[in-house]
Amino acid sequence: MSAAGTTGRGRALVLGRDAGPVGRAVRVAAGAAALTHILTTKAPEHGGGELLAAAGTALGLAAAYTGLLVLLGPLLARGARNGLSGWPGGALLLLPMLLYPIGVLPDGPALGVALYVEFSVLVAGLTGYGGIELAALPVLLLGRRPVLYGPFNAVDLAERGMRGRWHGTPERFAGALAAAGLAWFWVVPPLAAVRGAFGDAFDALGVLDPAAAGAVLLAGVLLAVPAPGPARLRRLRAAAFGLLGLGGTIGALPDVLWPLIILTGLVTGVVRLTSGRRREIRVPAPGITARPHVKTSSTTR
Repeated sequence: MSAAGTTGRGRALVLGRDAGPVGRAVRVAAGAAALTHILTTKAPEHGGGELLAAAGTALGLAAAYTGLLVLLGPLLARGARNGLSGWPGGALLLLPMLLYPIGVLPDGPALGVALYVEFSVLVAGLTGYGGIELAALPVLLLGRRPVLYGPFNAVDLAERGMRGRWHGTPERFAGALAAAGLAWFWVVPPLAAVRGAFGDAFDALGVLDPAAAGAVLLAGVLLAVPAPGPARLRRLRAAAFGLLGLGGTIGALPDVLWPLIILTGLVTGVVRLTSGRRREIRVPAPGITARPHVKTSSTTR
């Protein structure tokens, strides 16, 4: 996946590296909503020792991911079709996080993982980093922005369809529908999980989940209609939002995005590895033979 848009000042936005205004707003809202749930509902359920373990885990993850990005720096700087840039790097950073949903971590460290992830989402939105959220803090510390695809790039993909001069009203409307529908599934559920009247009010909004999924699905349908502009990007966005909209109808958003990133990253990494090995094997063209070695005065000395 590779796509670029422009800001109002004309600077190119690279998918997986730069977040536009809509992508930044959704990240800030999603991170703030999740942190509100964690700090007001989940954290009070833990004792002092578990809270210390949570803080230590969050700090440890920040240090570990920073060190990982330093070590992988050369492989992340090889461009969108080489090394670990894009899908493979995003999958590599996500793989350790599988320990959290399968429930093998103790309560304290599990809370620390949640804190690190959601705070990273907030930092990504505030700094405008459009790569995977797990790298947001290391990117801020190191001052380098590698291209790493992550779940929130679905919102960035929606925003890309609203910026080009060639984008007509249907595409812009589709982008707005997709961004709004995706934002709903990131913001409303964590707020609905907050205890008390505040959470109850958002929980009542759950009846609108089918409408949010329908908005994402409708965006995919609108983008499937031929229109001026890059057809490849439009088809990519149509397929992505169609599938995500269907996922939203069965309650799989946004959770399904994480395994999709991992699976796509692993497949892409294997393809790059095998294609790289093929390029290293030089096969002479038919009818061309290697020149025989001829001794000269310089070689016989």
